[in-house]
Amino acid sequence: MHPCIPLIVCSIALLLPAACSSNQTRSDPAHDPAHDPAQTGPIYNLLLLAPGLYSGDEPATAAHYDQLSALGIKTVISVDAIAPDSDLASQHNIRIVHLPIGYEGIDDTRVVEFAAAITQLDYPIYLHCHHGKHRGPAAIVVGAIGAGLITNDQAIEFMTLAGTSLDYPGLYNAARDAKPLDQATLNTKHEFPARAPISGFVESMGHLDRLHDRLWDMAEDDWQTPEDHPDLSPTAVSGQIHDLMQSMLELDFFKRKGSMMRSGFEDSIQTAGDVKSKLNASDFSAALDALDALNNSCLDCHDRFRN
Repeated sequence: MHPCIPLIVCSIALLLPAACSSNQTRSDPAHDPAHDPAQTGPIYNLLLLAPGLYSGDEPATAAHYDQLSALGIKTVISVDAIAPDSDLASQHNIRIVHLPIGYEGIDDTRVVEFAAAITQLDYPIYLHCHHGKHRGPAAIVVGAIGAGLITNDQAIEFMTLAGTSLDYPGLYNAARDAKPLDQATLNTKHEFPARAPISGFVESMGHLDRLHDRLWDMAEDDWQTPEDHPDLSPTAVSGQIHDLMQSMLELDFFKRKGSMMRSGFEDSIQTAGDVKSKLNASDFSAALDALDALNNSCLDCHDRFRN
């Protein structure tokens, strides 16, 4: 999905060079961050916040976990709706923790959990969301502030470097409002589950987001079927998107949210159907227009009901 890029190292004075190894301690600051072109791999937006604290996108493949192993990662924390792949993680002797959050902000309970996780879990730690730009950077800086590792100003600088959108003011407010926690709070034991309970709607949206990304990747590749996934043709993926969206209307979520959101989602389903029909007819130009319209419909819904 994303091009392989080198490890990005922040310019905050607290942060380490990319050559950070797994045996560095949390109190080992460096003041001359350096760019290390050798640190390449499939992980997108890979950032080093502080000694042993990394953020980036979802490690979805064995190649992602190979890169994490090369960095010495011992713990992976996901803040996305979809929990990390337990099989891949166990094959690389990596512990997984699932602490999902939304885009609207980070509640006090999660703030404490992130800070406690950063204090208690084995280092190095890799914390991720889906794309590694918004929720993940916000979560890791809030936890690092709570653990007493960085300041609020450094947190905002890190989020800006990561590309966290200003369209998510709740995430920035969480970073601005976070405070160092006392040691007793940091040492309080937590469950740190490998898979947290989430609603059917949230989980479905996580899967829908990944299908949407996959279809965009195909569109950018002239609608070619991926060589490593011959079963995932554009028509198949567009059909999966349309079917999943239709099934989501049966969830209790829409009964609670009311007619306005349901109506907007139904419009998006119709647009998803347009994408599918255009691809089935091999009208790729019209399919791209329909996919763009679907994307805009999703963004509008997010602005009105999620962010």
